[in-house]
Amino acid sequence: MDELNKNINEQQIGKHESYALKKQRKEEERRKRQRKKIIKKIINVALIVIIISAGIFGLIWLKLNSPNLPPTSLEGHIEESPPGHILSEPMPEVIQKHMLEHADGKGKPGVIIQYNCQKYVCEPDLIQKLTELVKQYPENVYLAPNNYDGKIILTKLGKIQILDVFDEQKIRKFIEE
Repeated sequence: MDELNKNINEQQIGKHESYALKKQRKEEERRKRQRKKIIKKIINVALIVIIISAGIFGLIWLKLNSPNLPPTSLEGHIEESPPGHILSEPMPEVIQKHMLEHADGKGKPGVIIQYNCQKYVCEPDLIQKLTELVKQYPENVYLAPNNYDGKIILTKLGKIQILDVFDEQKIRKFIEE
């Protein structure tokens, strides 16, 4: 019906007017296509911004929700040893990494036992039990407090184990493996 009206209108008006009308319609169609292109570009840019924002927020969320754990690799270590095998202060991470490589800078790979009695409730004799156990392995085992996310954390090169309670058998097995 619309097409019929268009044809009748074109017949009633002259060629000049018909040409102007066609030109006007073409211009309207061109503008419509241009608007669609602009809208499509805006949507694409918006999608890219949303995807990038989601990625950034995802990385931030992962970082904030990842547990704070001691190192298990050598990357970024320094050639420095701790003042002893049983420490009353936390061992710096760069030194921990060196001890994972080799105890006291020359021995076999080290094992580090760390405890966190600030965030976690520790038994009154936990530190004493850990100390007595570490003294039985004077060559390559270290004990230190920490502020990591775990009550008792055992680390050695490429391995980590977190304990909620003192378990001498598990600790010995980790040291001797």
